[in-house]
Amino acid sequence: MLRLNLRRRTYIVFCVLACVIPLAFVFLQFALDVPPSISSNDDTLFAAAGSFAVSVLTYPAGLVGTIACFVMITSGLVTPTEAVLLAAPLYIGAGYFQWYVLIPRHFRASSNSALKDSPR
Repeated sequence: MLRLNLRRRTYIVFCVLACVIPLAFVFLQFALDVPPSISSNDDTLFAAAGSFAVSVLTYPAGLVGTIACFVMITSGLVTPTEAVLLAAPLYIGAGYFQWYVLIPRHFRASSNSALKDSPR
């Protein structure tokens, strides 16, 4: 049976951190009183970095969250950093389902059928 070496809680914590850290950097800019004209470019950069980190953790199922981010940003509903934060449950849910439900179930079924077919 195939087992992932990363615990479920650790995986969820990594995904949450990848989604929350860009927002923390934006809040840090507000705390340091950085002018808004500079922070708008940084906001997009932080959001892209967070989106990239979480998409690596959840690839390919995390495309659901990426699509949700893209729709929210292009429609003008939220800023890029807010979009990553709002899509976090989609990223985490899709990645968790992929890595801890679908893949183990698929390989468990494959290994069971291979054991039944092998001569003893």
